Amino acid sequence: MVGWFRQKPVIAIGLFLGVFCSAIPAKENIPSWTPLDLLARPAGERVEVELPEADWQWLRARKVLVVGTTSPDYPPLETTPSGKELEGVTADYLGILESALNIRIQVRRYSGRNSAIQALQKGEIDLLGRSTRYESEFPGIVLSVPYFANQPVVVGRKDVPPDDGDRLSGRRIAVVDDYFSREEIARHYPRSGIVRFDSIRRALEAVSFGRADFYVGDAFSAQYVISQGYLLNLRMLNFARFDGGGFSFALAASNDRLRDIIDKALESVPVQTGLVIQRRWGTGVPYSIAGSELVLTDQERRWLERHPRPVLVVDQALAPLTFFDSDRQFHGIVADLLDLVRARTGLQFEVQPSASIPDMLKRVREGHADVIAALAPTLERQEFLAFTRPYLNTSFVVVTRKANERIGDLTDLDDQTVAVPRGSLLIDYLREHYPHVRVVEVENNVDALLLLSDGQVDAAIHLMASATFLLSRYYRNLRIVATLDPEPGQLSFAVSRAEPELVSILNKALLAISPEEMANLVSRWSATAESSDSVWEGYRTQLYQLAVAGALALALVLFWNWRLQRKVRQRSLSEKDLSYRLAFKRALVDGIPHPVVVRDRKGRLLTCNRSYLEFTGLTREAAQGTCVTDYSWLNPRDAEALQREFLQVLERGEPQTFDRVMQVHGQTREGHLWITPYRNVKGEVLGLVCGWIDVTERERLHQQLQIAKEQAEEASRIKSTFLATMSHEIRTPLSAVIGMLELALLGSGCGSCSQSGPLEVAHESARSLLLLIGDILDVAKIESGRLTLMPERARLRELVESVARIFDGLARQKGLQLRLEIDVEAAACDVLIDPLRFKQILSNLLSNAIKFTDRGFVGIQVAADPLAEDRIALDLCVEDSGIGIAEEDQARLFEPFSQVQQGSFASRGGTGLGLNICRKLAEMMGGTVRLESTPGVGTRVRVSLVLHTLEPLPEQVAKRDAVAEMPGCSLRVLVVDDHPANRMLLSQQLEHLGQQVVLAEDGAQALQAWSPGEFDLVITDCNMPVLNGYELAMQIRQIERESGAAPCRIFGFTANAQPDEIERCRSAGMDDCLFKPLSLEQLRSHLVQVPRIAAAETILASDAGIEIQALEEMTGGDPALTRQLVEELYRTNQADVGQLEALLRKRDWPQLADLAHRIKGAARMVQAELLQERCVELENACRNGPGESDLQLRVRHVREAAERLQAQLQTYLDMLPGSCPEAPGRCNGWKNDGPFCN
Repeated sequence: MVGWFRQKPVIAIGLFLGVFCSAIPAKENIPSWTPLDLLARPAGERVEVELPEADWQWLRARKVLVVGTTSPDYPPLETTPSGKELEGVTADYLGILESALNIRIQVRRYSGRNSAIQALQKGEIDLLGRSTRYESEFPGIVLSVPYFANQPVVVGRKDVPPDDGDRLSGRRIAVVDDYFSREEIARHYPRSGIVRFDSIRRALEAVSFGRADFYVGDAFSAQYVISQGYLLNLRMLNFARFDGGGFSFALAASNDRLRDIIDKALESVPVQTGLVIQRRWGTGVPYSIAGSELVLTDQERRWLERHPRPVLVVDQALAPLTFFDSDRQFHGIVADLLDLVRARTGLQFEVQPSASIPDMLKRVREGHADVIAALAPTLERQEFLAFTRPYLNTSFVVVTRKANERIGDLTDLDDQTVAVPRGSLLIDYLREHYPHVRVVEVENNVDALLLLSDGQVDAAIHLMASATFLLSRYYRNLRIVATLDPEPGQLSFAVSRAEPELVSILNKALLAISPEEMANLVSRWSATAESSDSVWEGYRTQLYQLAVAGALALALVLFWNWRLQRKVRQRSLSEKDLSYRLAFKRALVDGIPHPVVVRDRKGRLLTCNRSYLEFTGLTREAAQGTCVTDYSWLNPRDAEALQREFLQVLERGEPQTFDRVMQVHGQTREGHLWITPYRNVKGEVLGLVCGWIDVTERERLHQQLQIAKEQAEEASRIKSTFLATMSHEIRTPLSAVIGMLELALLGSGCGSCSQSGPLEVAHESARSLLLLIGDILDVAKIESGRLTLMPERARLRELVESVARIFDGLARQKGLQLRLEIDVEAAACDVLIDPLRFKQILSNLLSNAIKFTDRGFVGIQVAADPLAEDRIALDLCVEDSGIGIAEEDQARLFEPFSQVQQGSFASRGGTGLGLNICRKLAEMMGGTVRLESTPGVGTRVRVSLVLHTLEPLPEQVAKRDAVAEMPGCSLRVLVVDDHPANRMLLSQQLEHLGQQVVLAEDGAQALQAWSPGEFDLVITDCNMPVLNGYELAMQIRQIERESGAAPCRIFGFTANAQPDEIERCRSAGMDDCLFKPLSLEQLRSHLVQVPRIAAAETILASDAGIEIQALEEMTGGDPALTRQLVEELYRTNQADVGQLEALLRKRDWPQLADLAHRIKGAARMVQAELLQERCVELENACRNGPGESDLQLRVRHVREAAERLQAQLQTYLDMLPGSCPEAPGRCNGWKNDGPFCN
């Protein structure tokens, strides 16, 4: 081979450069970042990380972590050999994090370190790998715990004494730009010249070529790059005199949660796992997986069977990658790489030499070869070739003569002649980046080196891997001065696009070769290049002559013996391979746990597995050649049916699967059978491959499971029916108790009644019992999945404030301060939420907080953070300064009916359901509930929800939409209920609110009492004998439609407090559904919506000539309070009008003006505009000082207008129902037989 290089150096080098000339990538418009796939190699078992539940929920919500990396590569920590995948130490640790944290990792590659740091500061990425103190000096960036060691060392040329590594003053030091900051390097080496490079490869090449004296960086990466074999004159001299601190992940300083999670995950990585990763990417003992079988697809295995010896064509003079020795034996980096591929795939390549790249391309194009061993991808070649992942990276270098001292860098090439092979992409590259270089196109790489050696050109372009090898042997007058390419060239296997299976097999084999194996392979051939061959140079001619003579002498003696041994060896290998294959197939078939059999076209058994023999009880010899109809263990009818199935599959030639019940060994068995035809190379069906799976037990279990499922569903239905029945039966009498107690309390409040205390206790106990029933039903509905949310538009501020107002009085009674804080974002937005369930959560939390707090405060904090897609993250926090909860009791409190029974907790009552319901309701809304408490300090419960926001509605003009008003006149109400206590309670509640009531015991009686226009409102129980409430409502609506009468309002009244009950009532024609028990305030709020349609006398404010609406808004529509206010207004106006004449006579104009102003204020309350105008005129006249006669006229006008108002007020009082005969303002309530007064 060496002689061939001597004889035809121009052709050899030309062929060599032609292979690699296209490895420089074409210039593209590179975006700010490009996506990369993560290629993480396993390093042991899955790492288990212990995190709080809140952190796991945060990770599940995040789903993806975005990790940044930068170009150029920093091998072996971060490297992208294929340009599409991130590999290296960092990638392996990211794979550990991805598995341990159960989160997907996305990788983005940025064009520079500063771009990636800016992306981290802006929040575009979450992590930045390979980070040191350089990144931590940027504002807003912190580092995780280190995941890999960073030991700084000093690297120099081998001719530099080791002690010189400590004397760096005045020397040129090459550093990677982002390894440490300028301030830090200046602090450690203040009197040295710092030369910065964008990659570790460039920095080490600068030291190797003399453009720098030393390199300072981490030892692991430096040794990795040096060990690639192309920087053979470098070595590590000494450790640097500072600590590197380790390589970490950089994060945003504001992301404390992610930093804690990453730190815990990295600290959980076992030491052994870290050592595996270090050995894998290091340069020590190889991490070998030779001999292990790859997992190939069926299609790939079939391809291997069809192509046992694919043809591999190689360049015969591309040392040290591919070359042949004098015995025509194939050697080089590719030869060793093929041995590793063969060990993993079993591929036996037939290697054929070639003299040129065009010849190799022609052979593959015409189908005479399958693979080209070493080729760089180009767009033109990719039209008919498919390239594997790269297996070797090497730089393009500039080669000059040693005597030429003028060229020391790329910039020195201006006006110089450079030899480049014809058609190379390097020609365009040089003309674009170095326009002043004179390019000389030569035939091949060998011509370029010959022209350079003879002095006909000034420089030549070559690959470092080959240049190092060739220059050390044949061109000692040449030297390498600089690298040319911005990124190393890449070599791959090139395969015809017609063979995609071969590309996939080779890619899998290359992925199975660890980086340390590849590094050691390249290093071995690089070491060969470095070794001295002075003996060969001195005795080369004599050795050639001796070799030729020995070959001729032995040729005749050994020729026939060699041929015979070769044939014997090949036959032995073939027999061994065949026996291995047969043994493997037998083990494969026998390893199947179900019966499998192969039959010929007549149904005779050819072969079977061990499971078939065990099932049938036959021996292999006895089973051979039998048909299915020959078996005694199979029912004859079943055997004949199977035989027919076999014949049908043979005739159709298509696989078939089916289930069948058969009699086997006298037992009924159910099996899943499959029949598949097999063919020869011509596609002819030769027989059948059959088998079955016994699914008898599986079917039995399936039937049992179905029965158990039906039983569970039936039990659930029974429980739901029981709960609905109990809800109705308990709520019905309990609502009567609560209502009567409420009326009794109102009655006791009208005088000094000594019974009010026991009544309050009974009322509160009854309401507590009702809440207990509601909580139990809620828990049951949640567990059965029947509780559904009913989201609607709501304003968070109104929901929270309404609950806070309810508990404000209770907090004041205990002397507690109730704090409410709502941020601007939460207060201003409308959201889609179930308001009832939200207020139920807040009410439970507030009730617990006030119950267990004796002094201090109870606080409500509401915060909202806007999210994408019109959503907000709501954070509701209820905090108190109460007695607190011990840590061992906190988790138990969320279980149903669980309470703390020690200390002062036991005496505070409760059911133990509140927190359980809160958590389950929050989870149904897609949120979480967290509890934090310290005994003696207080408790904080935080509810987190994600809600959809809605566009705000326009403000309503009419105030009547926001203020509940009682109608200005009594309504005629028909009450229908078969329960006497409930009927009496509802009647007294309505009469207390000033309404006229008619009672009915069932629907039929109510239908007789009702007629169109007779009643404004019908309140009916839903479940009654004879005629229930639903049927009553439908018949009333039918009569109204037929008569054309105005519809009256119908309210359903039921104890079945279920959401679907409302829909059922509306479907029957009702306007609303009321749930028992019904308080006076709830009843009042529903009555204000009922219009007056009955034929009785209608009392409106306009009939009295005044506007009483404002007064009714002030009193909340309460008729009794309205009457008190009107009577007080009547008395006040009468007294004020009486003082007008007295002040006029006294000439006290200021007092007269004040009195006119006061009368005007009273007139404004009822919109008495004439009186307001007269008062304004009198007030202005008094303040402007007119004559007495004018004031007398003004006073008379005011008096006349006031008397008219008094008459109107008296008329309104007379029209109100149930006028109280006592003194004005004394009537506070109503019994069913009339008013009662203090």
